[in-house]
Amino acid sequence: MSLPFNPNNPDLLHFNDSFMDLINQLKEWDIPKFTFVKSVKLNDISSLSVRDAKQFIENEGCVKFELEHNRIKKERDKLISRCNSFYTHYNPKYCNDGKINTTLQEMIYELNQWEIRLKRMLCILNPKFNVTDGFNKTTNKSYRLLKGYWINDQNQKKRIFNKNVGISDASIEYHFERFFKNRGYDVTIYLKLLNGFITDLVIEKDGVQEAVEFKLSNRNKDEFYNQFMSLEMWFKYKDIYVN
Repeated sequence: MSLPFNPNNPDLLHFNDSFMDLINQLKEWDIPKFTFVKSVKLNDISSLSVRDAKQFIENEGCVKFELEHNRIKKERDKLISRCNSFYTHYNPKYCNDGKINTTLQEMIYELNQWEIRLKRMLCILNPKFNVTDGFNKTTNKSYRLLKGYWINDQNQKKRIFNKNVGISDASIEYHFERFFKNRGYDVTIYLKLLNGFITDLVIEKDGVQEAVEFKLSNRNKDEFYNQFMSLEMWFKYKDIYVN
C-alpha cells in the first residue's frame, strides 16, 4: 500500500528554512577587520626623526592582516553564491535529461557538508570563545587562555580551540609577541632605534624586518582577543577548504 504525500503539510512559503537562514546570516554579518597592528619596513623609518617615524607609520603603514580580511570576504561571497545555487537551482549533477541519477541520501549528505561549511564561516565572522586563566606550577605564573568553539565534522558545536596568548597580567605587547611567534616570526619588544624611536615590536621573517605599532583603542585586550580568534578560525578554515 502506498503512502501518499499529505496535502495538509505546511505551505512551502511558510516553511522555516534553516539552510536559507544560514545563508542570510552570512549576508548580514560584517567581515572582521584586523586593525590591531600597522607595520612598515624597519629601514623606512630608521633614519627619520621620532615625529616623522610616527607619522610615516600612520600614513604609510600596512594593516598587517588586511589581505586575510579580503580573502575572507571573497570566500564568504563565493560560499553564499555556491550554496544558494546548490539549494535553489536545478542541479545537473543530480538530475540530467529528466533522470535522477543519485539518491536522496547522497543529496542530503552533500547538503549537510555545505551546512557545516556555512556554520564554520559564521564562526569566523562571529567567533564564540571564553577567556580564562590557567596556572602553570613550573613557572608559577598564570596564563591567559582563549577557548573557542568550532563546528566539528558531525555538525556539532564543540570547544576545540585552546589558545595561550601569554601571561595573564602582562601588558598587551607580550600577547602580541606570542601571537607573531606562533606565526613564525622572530620578535623583539620595545626596540629603540638610533634615531630614538621606540617600536612596539620588531618582527622578522625571511630576512625582512618590520616595525609594528599597535592600533587598538586604549590597547584593549578584549578587542585583540576577538580579532585573534577570528584569524585563528580562518586559518583552520583555510587548511580545510582553501589551501
